[in-house]
Amino acid sequence: MSQPPEPPPVLWEPYQRPPRDRIRITETSCCGAYEWAAQGGHFLILRPAQELGRYEETARGLYRRAREVWAELLIFHNLQHRHEEAVRAAARRERRLRGRRGEEAA
Repeated sequence: MSQPPEPPPVLWEPYQRPPRDRIRITETSCCGAYEWAAQGGHFLILRPAQELGRYEETARGLYRRAREVWAELLIFHNLQHRHEEAVRAAARRERRLRGRRGEEAA
């Protein structure tokens, strides 16, 4: 079985929204793992933190750099989903094969 994809080297920090500062989420990854946001003239990427209701951020700053990190994260994210699906498919095949072997033995 192949190894899961490695995440890009990204530094995640706790997201702390300043009072009365608006944030605008304009894109979200397929399952909500990552969100593309703009706030106070900066661009950043958010993801849910371990603690319920909290978020972590990365790549806060100029559009170009943040967008490069966004693209890397989406590539990783899509590869991760493909790997998970391949693992599930292999498990289904294995269950079917085990079932057939049991029928042959009977």
